[in-house]
Amino acid sequence: MRMKLTSLLGILLASFSLASGQTAQRLVVLEANSPLARTNPIFAFVETSVTNSLTTKLAQQGVAVVDRASIDKIIKEQNFQNSDRSDPDTAARIGKLLGAQHIVLVELDAASYTTHDEAESSSRTRTTGTVILKATAKMVDSQSALILAAPESSYTDSVLVAEKSKSNGVQLPYGFKVPAKNSQTGGDPQVIQTQEWTKAGDAVTLELATKLATTLSSAPKPKAASSVVAGIAGGKVYLESGSKDGIAVGQKFQVLREVPTGLINKAGKPIMDKQAVCVLTVSSVDDDSANGSCQGGLPQKNDVADPMQ
Repeated sequence: MRMKLTSLLGILLASFSLASGQTAQRLVVLEANSPLARTNPIFAFVETSVTNSLTTKLAQQGVAVVDRASIDKIIKEQNFQNSDRSDPDTAARIGKLLGAQHIVLVELDAASYTTHDEAESSSRTRTTGTVILKATAKMVDSQSALILAAPESSYTDSVLVAEKSKSNGVQLPYGFKVPAKNSQTGGDPQVIQTQEWTKAGDAVTLELATKLATTLSSAPKPKAASSVVAGIAGGKVYLESGSKDGIAVGQKFQVLREVPTGLINKAGKPIMDKQAVCVLTVSSVDDDSANGSCQGGLPQKNDVADPMQ
């Protein structure tokens, strides 16, 4: 049995793909950078490749992910490059810095491709290639640092790489002789190895993505924060916050306006009172703004909008 490490890097580059996407509900997918990955460059490369492939699969299932450039920028600025990010508190901190509700940490548990020669007979030998890939994806809530899920996925497959046969020469009568002959059948070993890594990566990341998407669909939605009225246009009331701040279609906000009471506090500043203006029901949301209609009075720019239970 022998490990094919020399060609693993090039093969994995062809086997996994990088995804980048950024939409309303933000999710960070990041390598856990476990101790094993920090001490083994090959293992670290596979962990990154699986992370990128998982990002692609999640995006394909409709899950919004933070783009890799934004993640790398924060990792570099906060000096997280060489740290173990598998700790939930550390993961939650990264998620908050990126404005994401959840962060998924990908940790590789096993990754290898080996070949094994087995003699079927004295004249025939089979070479089998076996790929093993196992990974865990731990999803952490960025606000509470609670681990919401930690699905695992593993893949093992063996394939015939080559079959070798040999025949001894045969001495025939009258001086004739059949010469010894060696023959081999099978495909290109590197192509076969590439195909096995591709199948392993697709299988593991597809299963993890499906499990994570299911967890996300049942996870508590983030509570909307207070916002400010940006103004009125086209008969719609606009807020300065959007889905990144937890606002969703159908949510209701109590619009309040600060008005002077005519009183002065000890610091000599006027005491303000908050008066209810209207109830805003959100009908449309994008990343950084939301709009809807108000029941009640007419809101003004800079009125406060507090989420209602």
